[in-house]
Amino acid sequence: MKKLLSLVLLAALASSCSMFKASTASTMEVDQALISVTSAELQVSDEKISYTYYPKKADRKSGFKHILNNATSAALKENGNADVLVERQYEVIAKKRLLRPDKIKSITVTGYPATYKNFKVESVK
Repeated sequence: MKKLLSLVLLAALASSCSMFKASTASTMEVDQALISVTSAELQVSDEKISYTYYPKKADRKSGFKHILNNATSAALKENGNADVLVERQYEVIAKKRLLRPDKIKSITVTGYPATYKNFKVESVK
């Protein structure tokens, strides 16, 4: 009976091991360059915008720079879907915590929205 029990236990341990498959790939760099020179005009608005962004829990876990990028993106989408925000400034309101990083409550983004116009592709010789 003890042998049967130990055999069942050994079989259970052997079948509980996880299996994984690993692959490797090699790459080789190709010494060629792709060059494209494109210029565009930047049309900046005369009106300064202001937008307050309230980050979600998932945003806070991604880090401070991620929250700033999301705040800028939301400000641009909310105010005419511009391409860039010129002279942007941030005002961050955060809650201080003792043993953990500060909890960001809100970020107010201000700046001038701008859009790119008249793209010109120049030939490279």
